[in-house]
Amino acid sequence: MMFARPRLRGLVALSLLAATGCTTIREIPRDGYDAAPERHHVVVVTRDGSRQEFDDARVAGDSLTGYIERDNQSGIPEYRSVVIALDDIEHLSAKRVDWYRTALAGGVSLGAVVAVALSRHKGAAVTPPDITPPCSDPPCPP
Repeated sequence: MMFARPRLRGLVALSLLAATGCTTIREIPRDGYDAAPERHHVVVVTRDGSRQEFDDARVAGDSLTGYIERDNQSGIPEYRSVVIALDDIEHLSAKRVDWYRTALAGGVSLGAVVAVALSRHKGAAVTPPDITPPCSDPPCPP
């Protein structure tokens, strides 16, 4: 698919940048483990030092159940579940969208697009078509 106008291409690129967003992994305090019924993109570090990443995780009672999507040929998602006792968890972190970084990246990108657009049109003079100045050649009589 080709776009005829460069501005449209720039807007599409800017919207794709804004749609992806910047993410960050933030640690969840121990008393906040059950604050959300389900979390996405979770990283668990246990007391013995092992690290596990889960696509989804749920806290119920005294355990965390993490779900990892398996690779399969059928095209239907299959998940493997892992249960970890909350007492065995050293750190629990979850990936979230960092709206400050996303807005900053989007603002810088928008500023760059505007600066390029203004620099291209700075020297362009607008003259109506097919209008010649009066008395151009020969000079006007006094």
